[in-house]
Amino acid sequence: MYFKRLVYIVLGIILSVSAAFAGGTASPFSRYGYGELQNPVSGAMLSMGGLGYGMRTNRVINPSNPASYSSIDSLTFMMDLGVSGVIDGYATELGRNTKFAGNLDYVAFQFPLAEWAALSFGVNPLTVVGYEYKFTNLQESFGYEDTLSVSQYFYGKGGITQVYLGLSFDICDRVAVGVNGRHIFGNIMHFREVSFPYESNFKPTQYKDAVYVSAWECDFGIQYHQPIGKDDMLVLGGTYSLKMPMNNSTEITSNTNIEDFDNKSYEFDYPQTVGAGFSYLWNNRLLIGADVTWMEMSKVRYYSKENVFNDRFIYALGAEYVHNPLSKSYVEQMRFRLGANYSNSYIKVNGSDFNKWAITCGIGFPLPNTKTTLNLHLEYGQQGNIKTIGLVEQYGKIGIGVSLNERWFVKRKFK
Repeated sequence: MYFKRLVYIVLGIILSVSAAFAGGTASPFSRYGYGELQNPVSGAMLSMGGLGYGMRTNRVINPSNPASYSSIDSLTFMMDLGVSGVIDGYATELGRNTKFAGNLDYVAFQFPLAEWAALSFGVNPLTVVGYEYKFTNLQESFGYEDTLSVSQYFYGKGGITQVYLGLSFDICDRVAVGVNGRHIFGNIMHFREVSFPYESNFKPTQYKDAVYVSAWECDFGIQYHQPIGKDDMLVLGGTYSLKMPMNNSTEITSNTNIEDFDNKSYEFDYPQTVGAGFSYLWNNRLLIGADVTWMEMSKVRYYSKENVFNDRFIYALGAEYVHNPLSKSYVEQMRFRLGANYSNSYIKVNGSDFNKWAITCGIGFPLPNTKTTLNLHLEYGQQGNIKTIGLVEQYGKIGIGVSLNERWFVKRKFK
């Protein structure tokens, strides 16, 4: 038994370290701003459109609202982890391309401190950058009668990761509050290589633009949960996180004399964010919920400039159905999930705004004689517009997660 627990702990530590340095997108939109923003929820909740603020369950860990931690069984230790793969297909006026990327999405741990309090810690990406594309065009050149064929290769990598430590406690029978202390860190690197025909005598050039950031940040959560009858439950939830400046260093370099080395000090911020949502459990079988998120990106400083980005609004809907969680039938214990989300992008491409939408689904497969669940989730989405910004992306994502529930705090009696 103790060896089994040790294996779980060691596995979790290894996966946590791996997650901090992993990247998982092939989206061309990750070239802009801080990259593709990620939703810090488990695979089970990703299957329901990314719900989180009003979700209160003792089956999965929910870092999106730290008030949810105190819902854990007082005898249970929990570990949640997930991996995913995504196929990105995008089109421009020059043609189409397809890329694949994989990632360790999240690792989280949770355990009770008392019947009314719990602790959670984990790691997950906040943004990811991972793009690569190349194109060739004809350009006029000084001193040459003919145009030159110039090839440009763009690629980027990195992202921003968070490590969090959260505490939650019940302040009365119906209200729970919580706080996450978070360390945010990472690097975002963009590269551009320009090459010319051999006969032109122009040397290839390489450009690098990198920023390294870190910050300490807190987010606060509250949940109100009201039983209705014997098997129904209403949960209302909300979260708030402060706008925080990020410590940073930048590196802008070129292998030519055209641009000098630039290591100036710039200002970067992480945005103020407000979230609210609800969930309703009917007859202990059907769960429905909705969330809305506001990120004040317009006030964020990016390379010391404000109003670079748009405020972002995210809307999510989701549902989960289990026929009978106490049934002896395996199929009746399975959890079927469905959801959708819609948002505007915080970045502009070619001076224009665009939107993003996704539909999600998934299944929770319970492991026999345990509270542990294997979660499968699927997602299909689209962002961009070929007519307005000259770029559209369609993607398909598959993820697998494990929500491990183990009874570790049982006092055993020996005769």
